Amino acid sequence: MRALFASDLHLSEDRPEANERLIAFLEGKARSADALYLLGDLFEYWIGDDGLDESFNAVIAGFLRDLTRRGVRLCVMHGNRDFLIGERFCRETGAQLLADPTLEQINGVKTLLMHGDTLCTDDVDYQSWRATARSSAWQQQFLAQPVAERRSAILALREKSKAVIQAK
Repeated sequence: MRALFASDLHLSEDRPEANERLIAFLEGKARSADALYLLGDLFEYWIGDDGLDESFNAVIAGFLRDLTRRGVRLCVMHGNRDFLIGERFCRETGAQLLADPTLEQINGVKTLLMHGDTLCTDDVDYQSWRATARSSAWQQQFLAQPVAERRSAILALREKSKAVIQAK
């Protein structure tokens, strides 16, 4: 089995060169794979699956769907920025959502797949935020907000995160 792996692509409209590289990869080398594992942070941020209604996200999803229609198994794992990817995204792209971490049998070898943010054990504040944001109660409350409010909240969190990282 030919398995390919990628993580932390952080796709966004603001990074056209990264988007173009991914699209070229999906239209090229990825087509000859048996499986493609996207191990978190495919997107710079994900406001929820209704983000698929936005043209940029729909285009990326379309390229992923084309890949799965060619018979490539697409496995997606949540990252720290796109943990709201859900059922609609998986349905529309043909992806399988993997738990973090996951043990996969790849070419006869048990392989541990993970995004890696759980390894930042010294960052107690981040781990606390991660536990909160991954809870179903928080996600239901967040996803009930209008898209514009969610986007504003996420962008504010990104700015706060940048400031915290610079202060470390």
